[in-house]
Amino acid sequence: MRSRFPVLRSRRRYMAFELETEGPGGPIQPKDLMGEIASSQFSLFGDEGASRNRIKLIAFNGRYGLIRFSHVLIPQTRATLAAVHSIRGIRVAIHSKGISGTIKSATEKYLPRLSKLSAESDGRRIELKDVSGCIIRTQGVKVDLCPDDRDKSVGSDTRYLGLTSFDLSGGHEDADGTADGL
Repeated sequence: MRSRFPVLRSRRRYMAFELETEGPGGPIQPKDLMGEIASSQFSLFGDEGASRNRIKLIAFNGRYGLIRFSHVLIPQTRATLAAVHSIRGIRVAIHSKGISGTIKSATEKYLPRLSKLSAESDGRRIELKDVSGCIIRTQGVKVDLCPDDRDKSVGSDTRYLGLTSFDLSGGHEDADGTADGL
């Protein structure tokens, strides 16, 4: 089957959310959560509304999750999640953290704790006099850092600092001050 050209595909949005549970009852399974979301959507908007939105659970770890839906049905999707009140007899509340156009930006903007925890488990940290924090991602000489002091990323729409290995090491011994760093 051939894939569609990007201009012919339906536009999507990604919503990061947090699931709060009340009382004991074990972890909520992704299958159970998606079943309740689908049930809520069908009861609120019927078959036609549910088929237009096409909500899909992308990721869920028991507390935080990410869903995909149609870009024109943001209010309906928020209403669908707000209408979910119990899963397998356990009272729950779903709180929307934010909406983005890509999975990467939704994760970086609204679910930074998950990335920070995975980086801490790797044990990769930076401790300098100006900045300290966990290394989230490295690519070549580029380093993305989740700072311990949140004021370092004020004014940015992400919660990470973009550094290079030259920033961390204080430059390169062969650097002559040109724009390319050589």
